[in-house]
Amino acid sequence: MPGFIRRLFTRHAGANTAASVRNVPPLPDNDEWFYPDSGLPYPRWKKIGNWVAENVEAEDFDEAYNIAVRLWLRRMAAAGGGGMRSAESPNFILLSPFEQTGRRWALKALENARRSIFEALGTLAWAQGWGKHLVLAMHPALYARYTAHYFSGDYMARSAGLMISGGGYTHIAAQASLTAREDSAFLRTLAHELTHNALCQLPLPRWLDEALAMSFEDQLGGGEPSIADRLGASFEAVGTRGLLRNFADWWTEEKMQGFWGGALWNSAEDEQSHCYEMARIIFRIIRQSVDGAPGRFRAFVGDADAMDGGQVAAKEHLGLSLGEVAADFLGEGDWEPQPVLW
Repeated sequence: MPGFIRRLFTRHAGANTAASVRNVPPLPDNDEWFYPDSGLPYPRWKKIGNWVAENVEAEDFDEAYNIAVRLWLRRMAAAGGGGMRSAESPNFILLSPFEQTGRRWALKALENARRSIFEALGTLAWAQGWGKHLVLAMHPALYARYTAHYFSGDYMARSAGLMISGGGYTHIAAQASLTAREDSAFLRTLAHELTHNALCQLPLPRWLDEALAMSFEDQLGGGEPSIADRLGASFEAVGTRGLLRNFADWWTEEKMQGFWGGALWNSAEDEQSHCYEMARIIFRIIRQSVDGAPGRFRAFVGDADAMDGGQVAAKEHLGLSLGEVAADFLGEGDWEPQPVLW
């Protein structure tokens, strides 16, 4: 898998977004730039952006937004408690409860993951925008409190991490223990969400976006976990063959429409786990069909559109119907994406 995912995409170093320190006018630490929710400060990025546009030269926007993020994180650290501290590397600003060694480990892991992802994705990766990548690593209670501002319900609070694009400054929020060093689960989360971040400018179908994120997560996080772990099932009780048979039987034509269109991904937790596993399977079948022709796969990813589940791009660039791909695992059935039903 690692060798294949690297071959899928044009190698490209990826631009270092860290700006050199210039004579940027000091940004005022205005209370009106932030508004409280559940005791935490959230930036009014439109107000901040207007001030930056009016007072800062365009070539200095990177550093101006870095300064704005630092102002915000000082408030977040005070409101979040638990010894939250910020630290920086060339491409990242990290807020976390980690001690110094943990912060260093996390920033190194982030830089390594970013380099690998951007090298593989090449021109498909999003290299625009201002300011460094921002990662908020929080203990579970603070994570639930913070993410509730963006997502209703409690499912997201139980997630390991999220890429948050709403609000004006795309960033990553992740659950973390107090000790980050050599935390493989945390590393997998970072790789997964960084992939979403790198692809966020593309109108990808949810299944493809998640399949790519899982691929990089496995590559950078130590390999693919067992299917029993992924589905939360008892491996000892049914074994791999039985688990796959039960998994395939769970799917119906209606559920596959929810998978292709995205609605099923936002339903109950057990249905989400089934969606993730199906995305792995669809991706694996496609991978096997195009191995040796990475250019076709790159073109497919670049053109895949959530509006049709990626069907048009699959037919054009891969010579595959997504319904036929699904049938390779599920057997006979009407598995084709049907956007009119979404």
